[in-house]
Order: sequence, then structure tokens, then C-alpha cells
Amino acid sequence: MEIKEKLLIVGCGKLGQKVGNVLSKKFDITGIKRKKLNKVINFNILELNIFNKEFAKKIKLINPDYIIYAVAADKQTKDSYQDAYVNGLRLSIDAALMCEKMKHFFFISSSRVYGQKTNNFMSELTKPLPNDFGGRALLKGEQLLENTPLSSTTLRLSGIYGNTRSHMLKLAKNPEDWPDSNRWTNRIHEDDVTNFISYILDKVNEMPIEPLYLLTDNVPTPIYDVLNWIRSELNLPIHQKISQEKLYGKKLRSKIVPELSFDFTYSDYRNGYTSIVDYNK
Repeated sequence: MEIKEKLLIVGCGKLGQKVGNVLSKKFDITGIKRKKLNKVINFNILELNIFNKEFAKKIKLINPDYIIYAVAADKQTKDSYQDAYVNGLRLSIDAALMCEKMKHFFFISSSRVYGQKTNNFMSELTKPLPNDFGGRALLKGEQLLENTPLSSTTLRLSGIYGNTRSHMLKLAKNPEDWPDSNRWTNRIHEDDVTNFISYILDKVNEMPIEPLYLLTDNVPTPIYDVLNWIRSELNLPIHQKISQEKLYGKKLRSKIVPELSFDFTYSDYRNGYTSIVDYNK
């Protein structure tokens, strides 16, 4: 009987559940979730709060080979972001350092760390300049992990979307809710995030793993263009909206991921949202 390596997923929201379900054939997976999950999934869930005094002891007992830290902030507040991306991450790092088999630690971060507004492309090589409490907490978490002796990687995700994430479909249907000013948007499909994690875990013993990957489809697009594309897929007329300001925001493009033998399933918003529209019909 094959003995699978152990993968621990700390934080089992939509992304954590998807990663766990997909990778359950390759790994012996345990997920940690603060609240009970009322649905059937393909791996074991441990109902546990990171801030429980038993947290580190239970992680040590699991003794994982790999940890994916995919905790999300509960609220858009400074304290919630500090707990999710700094305090909780620190406790998970401390627990990982106690595990004898620990090989690699992954932190799910966000492109929110890029606070600058520029028409230049930004990548893993661009120094992040966060401009709000969320970006600052995320960057602090990245730096915290970088300064530990753990072998680790930060996955910096741009706007994540997928079949069960219908915000943009709802927004496309209601032009009165569109932002007043057009801006650059960057996306990554949750399937591509999952596939990339699977790819890296397959390669972890074969090639050097970078400390940081920017996961984005490399096709930054004005949000009005994305919304009107979705409207066309929904057989709705194009909505002509005039922006109150000139195009602003951030344009992201990974310098590292395109050099790998990894291909996106959804290489731009067109095939991504076409798939989502079909799924939600």
C-alpha cells in the first residue's frame, strides 16, 4: 500500500476546499476550519481555531510534509487582516517548525500588496508599496514567512474568480452598480491556482522552488471591457459608460510563471468568464 505524503491546509474556504478536493488523490490531506463544514468533501476536516491553545500541539501530531496557509480575513478591518495574515500565520509557522517531516510551507497572499498606481507592468520583481491596511498586513505576512528558516513560497494571487464566484456576473447585469471610473483589473481562475499548486508540489524535489510567484493570467484589462464581455456572453446589449477619470489601477504580469512548463487552463478573462456563464446557466 502506497504511503501518501501529508498535506495540511490551514483555512478551508472556497479555495482551500477546492485545493484539498483536487489533491486528495495525491496526498493524505487534513484541512483546518474554524467552523463546521456542512458539505461532503474528499478529505478530513479538523474543526479548530488557529488561536486555540491546542493548535500547535495538534499540528505537531499531524506532522505534515507540506502546509498551505489559505486563511482569509473575516472582515474588511485592520484587526481582521492582522489576525488572518500576521498573527494566525505566525502561529502556523511556529507549529510548522515543530514538525519533524516539514518540507515546504505555502502562503496564499494577494496582489493587494501592490498599492501603487502606474501604467507600468508590475511583477514579482516589483517592490510592493501597499496603500491600505489590507495590503500592509499581507506584506507583513509575506516578510514574516520569508524571515523564517522554513523552506517556503508565497503565492501572490490577483483577483480570484471561478464557477461559484458570481460577483462579476451580477455586476455585469446591473450597470447602475458599475464603478464610476474605469480601472485596470487582473484575474486568476481558481482552477489555475489549484493546478499551479499541484504542479509545484510535483516539482518540489526536481527543481528549485521560488520564494514568490505572482499568479495572474497576465492579461490586465479595463473593468468596463470585462463587464461588457460578460454582458455579450449573457446576450445583453453593450453598456456605454463614460469614465469620470482616465484609466487607472495596476497592470500585473508574472515574470517567472511563463518560464515554467505550466499552462493556464483559463489564459484570459474571455475563456474564463465564458466557462462561468455556461456553468451558471
